[in-house]
Formats: sequence, C-alpha cells, structure tokens
Amino acid sequence: MFALSIPLILVLVLFGRISRPETAPALPPTPAPVQTAAPQPAATAALQGAAATPTPQPTPTPTPRPLSGVCAQTPLTDAQYAQMEANNQNTADYRNILLLGVDRRGDSGNSSADTMMIATMDKSHNRLKLTSLLRDTLVEIPGQADYGKLNSAMTFGGAPLLMDTINQNYRLAITDYVMVDFNMFIELIDAMGGVTVKMTTEEISAANDCIAGLNKQWGVDYLWDGFIFAEAGNVKCTGKQALGYARIRHLDSDFKRSDRQFQVLTAVYAKFRAQNAAQQYAILYELLPMVETNMSNETILECAVQALGMRAAGILHSRMPADDTYRSGRYDRRSVLLTDITQNALLMHAFIYENADAAQAAEVLTPGASLPPRTPRPTMAIPDVNGNPVYYYADDGTLVPGQALAGVPMPAQTPWQSLGSLEPTPAPWQSVSDVQPVG
Repeated sequence: MFALSIPLILVLVLFGRISRPETAPALPPTPAPVQTAAPQPAATAALQGAAATPTPQPTPTPTPRPLSGVCAQTPLTDAQYAQMEANNQNTADYRNILLLGVDRRGDSGNSSADTMMIATMDKSHNRLKLTSLLRDTLVEIPGQADYGKLNSAMTFGGAPLLMDTINQNYRLAITDYVMVDFNMFIELIDAMGGVTVKMTTEEISAANDCIAGLNKQWGVDYLWDGFIFAEAGNVKCTGKQALGYARIRHLDSDFKRSDRQFQVLTAVYAKFRAQNAAQQYAILYELLPMVETNMSNETILECAVQALGMRAAGILHSRMPADDTYRSGRYDRRSVLLTDITQNALLMHAFIYENADAAQAAEVLTPGASLPPRTPRPTMAIPDVNGNPVYYYADDGTLVPGQALAGVPMPAQTPWQSLGSLEPTPAPWQSVSDVQPVG
C-alpha cells in the first residue's frame, strides 16, 4: 500500500524555497540533535562530542552487526563507524527529515508506513536529496524480540520507533518527521493545482485499478470516480489520481513504485519552483495545517531560512537497499528483503554526506490531451433466482438492476452482484454485452 506518501510535499516546499531576498537573514543557530534510543556501538560511544574528524579507538571493540544470523553482513571498520558518527554530528551542513506516507483508515492511530523517504538538505554540496527506504527490508526493531519488516516499526510504536529503527540500522540520527495519510496527500496535491507526470498505458490502467480500490474502500458508489482518461505520455493528475499512480505496485515491484513516488515529488518541486515568492508563501501557509509533524513552527521556519541560499535545479534520488546488496526471501513465513544492512548503511552515508552529482533539472511537464470520460456499460449477464439472465448495468455510475431477457419479468428478489473489479467474471451463461438493455 502507499502511502506517500509520499508524504512529503511540505518538506519539499520548505526545502524548495528559492526566492532570494535582497539581504539574506542571518541563520539561527542549529540545535544539536537529540540522541535517539538506538544503541550505539561500544567502539564509537567515546566519540560523542568529538571533533569533526575523530580518531578511531586504538583498541577496537567489535560492533554488533544486525541480522548477522539471518543473512551475511559486511564487516565495517571502527574508522568507518567513527566517520558515520562524525557525519551525524555535522548538523551545520546537513539536515535529514523522515517523510512518511501511511495507509491510515481512521483519523488517528499508528498505521503501517508504506512510503518512507529521507529528505536531505546538503548545504555542503548545495544539493537536495531523497533516499527511498523499501518497506519489506528485514531489520532489527528496538524493543522487539524478533526481526521485522522496516515499515512494521510504525505499527509497533509510531514515528518515534520508526526513526529509532532507521537510526539503529543505518547509523543515522534523525529526529524530525513529516507524515501524511491518503486523505492528506490528496488535499496536498489538489492544493497545488494537481501535478503532471509521465505515464505508460500500463501505468494508467494500474493507477485506475488503485483508484477503484480506493473508491470501494471509501464506499464511493461510482467505482470509476476520479479515473484517469488520457493517452500515455504526460498526464495531469488530481490528488486522487496522483495517489493511484504512486500506489502502483503489482504492475512491477516496490522498487519501481519508489521511482514513481519520486516522480510525483519531483513534479511537485518543479511546480513550486515555477511560482513567484508571493505564491510560494501562499502555498506554504495553505499546506502547513494539512500534515502531521513533530517539528515546531520555529524549526519549520529555520528550515525555510536555511534553504534560501540554495538554488538546486532538481533532486538527487537513491534507494535502499541498493542493487546487489539484498535478496528476496522469507522470514517467519513472510516475504522480505534479506539485506546487507551494514553495507547499505555505508552506501547511505556516502549518498547523503558525500554525493555531489548534478541532479536532473525538475521541469513542469506539459500535459497531453485528455480523453472524454467513459461511462461503464453492461459487461455481463447474471441469472436471477429462476436461472434467467438479468442485466446489471451502470447508470451514471450507479449499479442498478435492468430488465430480464426476452420480456421475462424480474423476480421480486433478485440476487445483487457488485462489480468489485472492472474485469467481468467468467460465467457459464451467455454474455449479453452486445445487447442493449431494455428501457
């Protein structure tokens, strides 16, 4: 499930604030990050408060490696662990915020995190970065007796436990998060006036399947409500359509889904950059109440001020686990990604703190022509209680019973069949999809 979630847009809005005033305001001091509950290796514990480039301990103490009893882990040196700790202490040049998208059915409570991204403001290299974390990665969860999927930490203890889990496994020190659920995401995209993303024919069909599932879940009678009617290419999406696109998974994989979520966020970033300063501020104030976050107004303002001097044309993207560092498998009867966590921690730090690649410029795409909306027509005949075929067809999107064939009166009690999916269910009786309903 998604849950974008992306998720997400508020931090991009904050980080993407590019209008430069005549005189840039002085930056407020950056508070030191609060240490999380995640245990730290004994070899690096003495590095708290050390200089920017700490000296490794002369007598190293072995550092516990997560998942070593389940899948092979790359042994890291104490110098590498020390460098990770030094990276985390450099809060003047780097800021990491966890972005969460959740499939929350109610108004509150803990839900599984289907979209997890780390947004990084890298002032050292003048880069904006997003790191996608795949939900099926098997990890150690603090306080849990057994290993679990990364996204399940959200269910056990909400965003605080998920941050602790990420910090412990990937050797980070994240303390801030921004979270949206399905409804929040739709409102955020709609508040931006929609976004345009490039979609294939298969993705349009899969996105519509997701939208139909949402409509059924939310009790919308018209299962085609919000469907995408467009040719393949650049498609302008409403909030619900962007959510359907971002949730696509069964078409290919969770890896491709993280790419689609990044495309949505890149489209949002491009659209925000195209606004003038007054429009950017108006969007910011409209979006602020729509998200859940542990960041204070002062911290949010601080992020915006710190981003004033950055003119990043685009966003760099990475995904963990990285290629050739994992394998699909099963653990405790669940499908998981058995991952070399220590190697991925090293790669993640290299991306966040060292990567200076030029990002592809984020551009507002010109949407292609839309197709006229289509109304579902009868696709099957089902029998009544007497075995006679009876039409069930959509009238303005509402499922209603039609007339019986050959003038046979419809019985008083006719079994109702809901079109749970858009594909007709094979039946032994004759299909009458090419016959027009009576009346």
